[in-house]
Amino acid sequence: MIYDVDIAHVREQAVVSLRQRGPIAGIGARMARLRTLAEQAGLTAAGPMMGRFYEDDTTASDVDFEVCLPVEPRADGSIPDAIGEARGELVPAHHALVTTHVGPRDAMDDAVRALREALDAVGYRAAGPLTEIYVTTRESALDASRQITELRLPYAR
Repeated sequence: MIYDVDIAHVREQAVVSLRQRGPIAGIGARMARLRTLAEQAGLTAAGPMMGRFYEDDTTASDVDFEVCLPVEPRADGSIPDAIGEARGELVPAHHALVTTHVGPRDAMDDAVRALREALDAVGYRAAGPLTEIYVTTRESALDASRQITELRLPYAR
């Protein structure tokens, strides 16, 4: 499949996240746990769930990744540092190479490859983890071939 890659400005964003090393098959349970923690802390979701991957091979049986949930800052503008085993952070504004994958997660290797090839073509380097934004979920797109995932790769010159 051919993927168009664009450059996008990503705005500053408050998130809560759960990081782990393990099989990617556990990502759904981690997302559910993170949503529960955020709700218990009184935080309001401000966008779709995301996954950040700190290693190139996300198909390995032991992957360093985290699930993230964008949240609205509290009335005073703060984000909690810790919510149980989750942590809060403010992701600074940045630029990223972006593409969109339609289909199941286990078929997005070409999308990731397109981002990395575009990065090499412009002579930049990655400046953060590959981020997958789950625009649709398995629950909202019952047919896996209709799942939409936006992929972002932050870069630096």
